[in-house]
Amino acid sequence: MQLNHLNLCTDDVAGLAAFFTGHFGFTLVALRGKDAFAVLVGSDGFALNLMKPLKGGSPDYPDGFHVGFIVADASVVLSRHAALAAAGRAPGEVQTITRGGARTTTFYCRAPGGVLVEIMAEDRGSGAA
Repeated sequence: MQLNHLNLCTDDVAGLAAFFTGHFGFTLVALRGKDAFAVLVGSDGFALNLMKPLKGGSPDYPDGFHVGFIVADASVVLSRHAALAAAGRAPGEVQTITRGGARTTTFYCRAPGGVLVEIMAEDRGSGAA
């Protein structure tokens, strides 16, 4: 079984689509209904669907909900952090933490529409800390 897609609700479909295409390499393949629904595809074929909430509601994600990206190493985390800061996205502080015995470099950033995004790299040479 393979995960096919993820659907995120947002009040800012166009802004969130631009965020994921501009900073994370997704390609916009469809935009429908006056910016109400977008389909993005990643380089691995993963589909990310963005849509306005149904019936005029607001997106309501639980505390801690986020979209997480893993990158090759800490230098990529730092370059993504710098790029998001330069774009005015105000990313959070870069942190080095231990998760499951592995040292990771990570930060979080609010995307348009309020979706929380994490970018992290695992230090494969660190072992348990």
